[in-house]
Amino acid sequence: AAHGMRPFCAVCCLIATLSGVHARGADASRPHPHGGELARYQAQAPSAYGLSVDGVPLEKLRSGKPVLRMTTVAGGFKRSVSIQDVNAPPSVVWGRIMDLPKYPQMVEGCVECEPYRTEKGSGGAQVVYSRYKIRAAGMTMEYFMKHIYEPKKQCMTFHLDYDRFSELSDTVGYWYVEKLDDGWCRVYYSTDSQVPGWVPGFMKDQIVNLAAKRSTSWVDVECKKAMGITKPKTGDAPTPLGRLGNLIARAAVAGYLLRRMVPHDLLTRLWDIDVELRSPIVLRVGGAKAQTK
Repeated sequence: AAHGMRPFCAVCCLIATLSGVHARGADASRPHPHGGELARYQAQAPSAYGLSVDGVPLEKLRSGKPVLRMTTVAGGFKRSVSIQDVNAPPSVVWGRIMDLPKYPQMVEGCVECEPYRTEKGSGGAQVVYSRYKIRAAGMTMEYFMKHIYEPKKQCMTFHLDYDRFSELSDTVGYWYVEKLDDGWCRVYYSTDSQVPGWVPGFMKDQIVNLAAKRSTSWVDVECKKAMGITKPKTGDAPTPLGRLGNLIARAAVAGYLLRRMVPHDLLTRLWDIDVELRSPIVLRVGGAKAQTK
């Protein structure tokens, strides 16, 4: 019986490993393969990046849901843009954005966010390095990020910490908070991402889309809590449909990787081994009793 279980256990372990898609592994002890392939954002007004709300009704910007735009930039990289009005002063908005240790409680999909170094930059800039672990579309990724917050410019830029190895190929981004005359703030978020080549193509857009949808909406929710506008939620449990979607996504990734990495006749070969181990050889000689070897 023990021999019979071995092939089955081997397949189960393989599926479990691949479905987690965490075999590559982030590593703080070695550098990233490159020093940045995407152009880094600079601390400047959104108009410098072509970000505008022209033609967008004010009620849409203040609906509690971000205005999303997905584009492809030079090199085929994905850019996600999110713009949303938040009913809070800049100090409250930045207080939420820069509260990195609380991201797991505030940002859906963020499992861990641990700052590991802080520095003071020129012009009053605050530099914070943090390790992230995120989960999206059934996949978990770990990476190291450098954030540069410049209060005088109302901006925070970020990019990978290239002194450490991240599971993301590359990502750069930008937050900008514009104070409006009526006491509201307009929050701009833009990020360019290069998803690792080992991630299935059909999953890349899903990951980027999920990241875009979660980008600024959490800021609005958390600012309302801080301002006492709404009662804080204790946390919404995943819906049955959401759990099913997550399981389907994980199964799709596992199936894709199994097709790419596992020989098509693996199960047949494992079964043959199982049969050989379990099946005795029976010899019959004349009228003698059967003998088993």
